[in-house]
Amino acid sequence: MPEITVTKYNGFCNGVQRAVDTAMKIDPAGTYVFGEIIHNPTVVQKIAERGIVTVDSPEDVPDGARMLVRSHGMAKAWYAYCKAHSINIVDCTCPFVAKIHSVVERESAAGKHVLILGNRNHPEVKGIVGWCSSSYTVIEKEADIPPETEKECALVCQTTFSEEKAEKIIANIQIIYQKTVAIYKTLCYTTKGRQTEAEALSRNSDGMIVIGGRNSSNTQKLYEICRKHCQTVFFVEKLDDLDPDETKNLKKIGVVMGASTPSLQTQEVFIWKKKKK
Repeated sequence: MPEITVTKYNGFCNGVQRAVDTAMKIDPAGTYVFGEIIHNPTVVQKIAERGIVTVDSPEDVPDGARMLVRSHGMAKAWYAYCKAHSINIVDCTCPFVAKIHSVVERESAAGKHVLILGNRNHPEVKGIVGWCSSSYTVIEKEADIPPETEKECALVCQTTFSEEKAEKIIANIQIIYQKTVAIYKTLCYTTKGRQTEAEALSRNSDGMIVIGGRNSSNTQKLYEICRKHCQTVFFVEKLDDLDPDETKNLKKIGVVMGASTPSLQTQEVFIWKKKKK
């Protein structure tokens, strides 16, 4: 029977837990949530079953209703919009994301060009961009690094960005840019912990199972890390998606979970682990 190791970091991170707990406890009547509360289809379905409506924009929320802001946060302008339309905001923005908003708002006001390391299509990055009052550039890879501007620059990272990627990009920016760049390493500590564990475990396993939503940025990063160091990697949203026969010839299996993977799915891993013995 294979040796199965589960990483220490599992279940929701604190920011996601707070958002989900709020959505599961709040009165669903007249309550809306701006975008999927987290990138996990099972949780999103449970919240929808409570009667909470997910909208693509605060403009889809009726005047006077209640709107929950997910952990990814949102652009500054939407707060003004909600106030003007008497929409009651229940703000569950992750504290780490809120810190980025503060940094970007302050550095933009000082006239600096803001460099944002992250996925430009991710809701967290879209929210960060919405706090920039001056010029900015979103950098997903080294090729996206812009030429040095005449402005002073400040750099922030999407909380779930790859730490390895961030370090390489930052090193290149420091070579290309002659002027000093104010660098804020705003990766979430749990993200860094999960990525470090994923790398260590995948280096010492002949098979890895990555559990989480396929549209979850932090889970995708874990999958990329595992693929780099282990030949056999399964990316599943839940263990039921995995055919047991696919793991029968593996001797050492590592299991990692994204920050938007609920604790219940963590427990399923331990049940599955016992069955394999």
